[in-house]
Amino acid sequence: MRFGLLVGGLLGGLCARASAQQPLQSVSGFVRDSSGAGLGGADVIIGQRRTTTGPQGSFRIDSLRPGQYSITIRLVGFSPVRSRVAVVATEPTELEYFLTQEPLRLPTMVVAARRTGLFGAVGDTGFRAIVGARVQVGGPNGGEVRTDSTGRFAFPLAHGGQYMVRVTFPGYGERRFLVELKRGEGRELGVLLAPYPGVASRADDIAVEELGKRLATGLRQERLTSVQLERYESLPLCDLPRIKAEIGTNRNASILLSVNGVTADTSADLARLCAWRADEVELVEFGPDTCRDVTLTIPDLVGIYCAFRSRRSSRSMMGSGGRVRTQGVGMRYVIIWEKR
Repeated sequence: MRFGLLVGGLLGGLCARASAQQPLQSVSGFVRDSSGAGLGGADVIIGQRRTTTGPQGSFRIDSLRPGQYSITIRLVGFSPVRSRVAVVATEPTELEYFLTQEPLRLPTMVVAARRTGLFGAVGDTGFRAIVGARVQVGGPNGGEVRTDSTGRFAFPLAHGGQYMVRVTFPGYGERRFLVELKRGEGRELGVLLAPYPGVASRADDIAVEELGKRLATGLRQERLTSVQLERYESLPLCDLPRIKAEIGTNRNASILLSVNGVTADTSADLARLCAWRADEVELVEFGPDTCRDVTLTIPDLVGIYCAFRSRRSSRSMMGSGGRVRTQGVGMRYVIIWEKR
């Protein structure tokens, strides 16, 4: 009798375990350009799985458990696509994605100069001066100017610090890059814009202005620049030691994830960072608490209220004596500034 009960219990447990296992499903689809033609050779990454599209742009990944996955599609010469896909147990998932051509991004010439500040010239790919290009500089003593009749601009009051430089002109692709100055140092910039039908966004204007406040007052250990990211090459951001040290390693915990300081997803998880490679990023900001941002620009991005106290901590801030402690319920955050 005991033997029968034991066997029956084992069989019942195995049946229950088998029924609890969800069936595996596949995700397939096509990757096309803006005209609808299939794009072969594109990388398709779903979660931790990777494949490449065939000559007609088709792809397929099998044996995926039902759930939500991040999907990333990359191809040289096209802007990458990052999204979410739901895999269901009842049927295969079929997708179709369209990639748009990326504007030509010519390297910016940056050279040391005798006079202090940031200055330089803006031209097109034919090395002709662009008059009236808008140059926005976020950082200590930054601001905004238009290029003169020779395509030149100057920010003579910019001193030691980190600066995000953004250059726009109608009919041309936007350029955005980070420049770091030592105190008393100068940089001359040569910026070339390539024709592109995109239109500059007012939201991006505001985002760079708010970033400038954080560059002027925030802690440098809470950001990584493109120069610092070079050593990690194509490593995913979710695996960078400094980011994991600041915001933890629990990939299922919610974080605030923002791209270019404009969009804000408060339900993202650390695994979403895996869709971004270090060599795709100009700057990444991160921290364990949005309310530690004394500029209030990050809490304002998501409408979080933080009450500040006047007592200062021993941690030093660039440009002032210390960081103001905060009260309020913040959240872990990562802000990604992609290369443009």
